[in-house]
Amino acid sequence: MKKTLLYIFTISLLTACGAKLAVLTQADADRGAQKFPGLTLNDLAEGQILYKTNCSQCHPLKNPTSRDEVQWRKVVPKMAAKAERKANKKKIDGVTQEKILKYLITASTASASK
Repeated sequence: MKKTLLYIFTISLLTACGAKLAVLTQADADRGAQKFPGLTLNDLAEGQILYKTNCSQCHPLKNPTSRDEVQWRKVVPKMAAKAERKANKKKIDGVTQEKILKYLITASTASASK
C-alpha cells in the first residue's frame, strides 16, 4: 500500500512539474501571423510538437509565457547547441529551431491578448 501511494505521489509530482501547453487555435495563428507573415495553425502545431519532442528529452517543458521573445531567441539556440553536445548528439537544425521559436514566441503572447 505504501509503495502504491509513493508511486502515485511521484507520478503526480512529475506531472505537475511539466508545463501544460495550451491548445492552439486559429486566433493564435492570426496573432502569430502579424509577426510572422504566412504563419498558419499547422505551422504552430508543428512547432509545438517539435518543442515537445525535442526539448522534453533533456528537461521539463517550460510554459511559453514564462519568457518573452528576446529571452526565447537567446534560450532556444543555446539549448539546441547543448542538446547536440549531449551523449545522444541530437542535432536541432536551424529550420527546426525557427519552427520552435515561432511557436514559443506566438504562444508567449497568448495571455497578453486574452
